[in-house]
Formats: sequence, structure tokens, C-alpha cells
Amino acid sequence: MFRKIAIFLTFFLCSCVENLVHISIFNNGSYIVNYTSIGDKNDLLDSDFVHPQTSEKHQWVTSLNKKSENNSDTIWEKETILSSPTKSKLTFSNSSNLQYDIDISKSSFIFWDTYLFKSNIKNLEIDIKYPEIDKYLNINEDDLFWLVPAKRYIFSESIKIYRTKNVLNEITVDRISNQIDSYISYVEEKEYETEFTRKSSDIFKDALSSMKNRLPENFFSDITLIIDELEIEFKRNTDLMLDSFTFSVVIPGDLRSTNASLISDSDNTLYWNFDFNDIATNHFNMYAHSIVINNLALQLFFLLIVLVFIGFIWKKRLKKE
Repeated sequence: MFRKIAIFLTFFLCSCVENLVHISIFNNGSYIVNYTSIGDKNDLLDSDFVHPQTSEKHQWVTSLNKKSENNSDTIWEKETILSSPTKSKLTFSNSSNLQYDIDISKSSFIFWDTYLFKSNIKNLEIDIKYPEIDKYLNINEDDLFWLVPAKRYIFSESIKIYRTKNVLNEITVDRISNQIDSYISYVEEKEYETEFTRKSSDIFKDALSSMKNRLPENFFSDITLIIDELEIEFKRNTDLMLDSFTFSVVIPGDLRSTNASLISDSDNTLYWNFDFNDIATNHFNMYAHSIVINNLALQLFFLLIVLVFIGFIWKKRLKKE
């Protein structure tokens, strides 16, 4: 379903970004992360997938360089590296961009060490926010009616948020809803599809222009802030439609279990690939478990057993004599 939506979004999006996240796990359980994003410069600097930034806990080093130039297309590369290894969990929970975490743990035992990598990419909840969007898939790609459920969600959600801080009775809410429905029906009837590509707050104002005198004071200025914030989130979701992601992890020891899509035995690297379709309605979970046998400890243990056994036999023989 969502692959079809991506076709429609080429009306707005003319480039894509390849995002690579490489994680190297060291024997002591610490790890380092390297982000590399390749694509158009503007896309690298937007907020749909943000590279980590320096905080009180971690220092990140970022560089942005022109990679290649072919005719009118200029490809840039953005790289961000964790300046020093860390053992703490990395959590990126900003709702204005992609939300995920990276968790590495090491458990030490007498004869072996185990390593566990876990990462969870939070789903975008497209099916919850825009539940009617599947009704608009079987249309010509030049049509823009698929934007209707997205705009409806933004309008209805903005009213809900507005009412948490302001007084707005049910009668007024019903009138607003009916007025928006009438406006959308008129646009659809006149086949003014491009109307839906305008800024949502502008559409909202036009749709309610006939009843502005019956709305609370400062209603439009207050709700515009809410609508614009929701539209930023919608843009983030749609910008991710043409992005691809690859997580690669170098993990010590012998691999015992993983859900990686590709395993490179030559350098013990695991790969996961995902795109918008994988995180639109579901979480994308990655994990890997490996073990490092302490051969020296095992050898010493077996040597100790042998020596104890020999000592036991020797004492038994001395008693017989």
C-alpha cells in the first residue's frame, strides 16, 4: 500500500537520501557509532532523520562535504562520528524526527563473555494518523485526492489539541467539522486538487472564513501554531518515504542468534536494511547475540581438573603401598 503512496509523493520529493549507521562493538563492551548520509544537501539538513548532536553525555563530530557533481545534480555526504566509545544506551526520542535507540550490553562469566546488540526503530503510526489514505490509492498519479485524509487528520487533531488548553463547545466543533467537509467537497467537485497542496493552516482559515466571527478571539492565531506543528510532523513522515537505511554492526565472538538480513562472515559484520514501508505501521527491531569463549580460562580449568585427578590417583597409590 505505502509503495503506491511513495509514487504520489514524487510530486513533492525529487531526491532521496541513503542513510548508513555503522556500529563497532569492542571487546570491553563499549562501542562507537558512525553515521553517513548521502544525497541532496537540503535533504541532508532537514529534520526527518537528524544526526546526533553533542550533549552533556556525548561528543559528536560532524562534517559535510560535496561527494560528486553530475550535470545539475550535486551529491553531498554528511558524516557524524561519536568522538569516544561509550557503554551507555543511546536514545533518540525527539518526536519531530525519527525515534529509535541503540543498546549494547556485555555479560562476563568465568569461561565466556556474551554480547547483545538491540535497536528499535519506532513506527510512524501512519495507519492511525491517516486511516483513510488507502481509499485514495487507485487513482491516477497526477491526482492529489490522497492528501485529503492527511489534511483531515491535521485539522481534527489540531482541534483536539486546541481544546486541551482552550474552551470550545461541542456545537462549535461540529460546525467547524461540517464547514471543513463542505469546503473539501466543493474543492473535489470543482477538481481543484492543487488546493490540497497548500499550507494546511491557510486551507483551514479559508474553509472557516464564513464563520470567523462566531469563533473565539485569537482562535486562528492559536490554532495555526498547532496546525503548523502537525504539518511539520506530516512532512517528516513523507520525507522519509524516499529515504533508505542500513544499519551495520561489527560484533565480537561467534554469532549465536540474530535477525540481520545479511551476515558477512569475513569481517563478522551484520546488516539490516529498511525503508519507509518497514516503519510506517510497525516497529523495526534489530538484535544480535554473540559469545566469546575464554580459551585460557578453560585450559587452566581442565588442567586443574587433570592435576586434581592425578593427585587423587597418586594419594590412592601411596595408601596401597
